[in-house]
Amino acid sequence: MWSELCPDLLRSIFEELSLTNLNRAKLVCRSWNSASRGCVPKRNQIPWLILFPQKNENNSSNHYVLFVPDDKDKVYKTRDLGVDFAQSCCLATHGSWLLMYDHLQNLYILNPLTLERVDLPHSASIFPNKLNPNFRCNRSACLWIDDIAKDYLVVWLIDYKSYFAKKGDDTWLPAGLFWNDRIIYNHKDHKVFQYSSSYVCVWDFASDIPHVDKHHLPVRSTDHQIGDDNRFNLVSHQIVTSLSGEVVLVKIMHHYNLPVWRFRVYELNLLTETLIKIDSLGDAAIILDMSITVVAKYIPGIKKNSIYFSGLDHPTTDPKLKFVYDLTTHTMEPLPQCVFSSMLFSDSRWFLPGFKG
Repeated sequence: MWSELCPDLLRSIFEELSLTNLNRAKLVCRSWNSASRGCVPKRNQIPWLILFPQKNENNSSNHYVLFVPDDKDKVYKTRDLGVDFAQSCCLATHGSWLLMYDHLQNLYILNPLTLERVDLPHSASIFPNKLNPNFRCNRSACLWIDDIAKDYLVVWLIDYKSYFAKKGDDTWLPAGLFWNDRIIYNHKDHKVFQYSSSYVCVWDFASDIPHVDKHHLPVRSTDHQIGDDNRFNLVSHQIVTSLSGEVVLVKIMHHYNLPVWRFRVYELNLLTETLIKIDSLGDAAIILDMSITVVAKYIPGIKKNSIYFSGLDHPTTDPKLKFVYDLTTHTMEPLPQCVFSSMLFSDSRWFLPGFKG
């Protein structure tokens, strides 16, 4: 009887389930498994960690692994996504979508949950002569894509130049941004924010040709060294958007002698051109891989006043660089061992299926 339910009815029900319950529903019978294909849990409000397969001759796996924090001590292995996926690395994430860079130095956008794929302009418009075998993949890019219309914007910083592409473009276009690894996109006002050293630049992408909306703004910090901060080395800065859409700066530091990380968060006041230290995110959390702040109040599976971290600018397989940092206790919360023992992986990223920002 249950196996004879209308597939459309089943899909409408499945799309209201959490990932855990959706996977359980797939096991009921063959017809339920078939109807569940392509369904994405729409009510998801917590970040997931995706692990990418290791790229070497001894590893024939082309699937990925998902870790969902509210399913502790459990991971989900997916179907084989092909050699192309296994030989790609992830530059950025947005919602359920991944910005992937393949072995031919081309970019594409992939939804690993629905298997939808958007191919971006060929890299020949950037590399007209030949491929660079020594190119090192890094995370110097930002992505935005609409789930329904598939409108998108990708800004890519590579080889000391910047390029962008929107839906309908057949070639990469010069973006004009200064070479820098710190960029975020705010779709609400079509602005790209770029951070370099102590300067912030705002670029307007609303028109066909990006232009500087606000010139470089020198930024001064209002706080002084705190506690034992002198024992920590400044490793990196990253910028994210707050819940209200403002720019927030995250200072990432590492202890000189111990495997300990520390994070400081600052609100950027563009009027006074100062950085004001934020002691607490309150009922919110920062997902650094997406450069966003999300609500974490009364949501099981996400830790409030925390930062979700998966490493710095380049892919890494070090489990010690995958953790949740608690801003209240200034401690690192490691992920379960089952996450990293599940497969040989080349990198991992936090992403937020269902995010619509």
